Amino acid sequence: MKLNDRNIQQIQGYLRNVAEVDSNDLIANSASQLAVDLEYVRTPFEFHTLSAAEQALVQYAIQRRDRYVLLPGNRHAVDLQRVEKPRRVLKRG
Repeated sequence: MKLNDRNIQQIQGYLRNVAEVDSNDLIANSASQLAVDLEYVRTPFEFHTLSAAEQALVQYAIQRRDRYVLLPGNRHAVDLQRVEKPRRVLKRG
């Protein structure tokens, strides 16, 4: 399967979201490194040239695209299934 520039950029975005949010450090670090490595590929890029582990990581990132999301205006991705409580503002005085 050949990937064009737009496909590669989408995959990089998914990988960056996984790198920021995933609780497994091995997966997060691998996703970050693969996102950086994809910046230097020439297009059209053949998906089968990636190793089996890298292909599995891309598939994992695509599966998590609706869960690990970079919301508009935010600087970091969030896990939509892990809801954080808003921080309480401490009263001064």
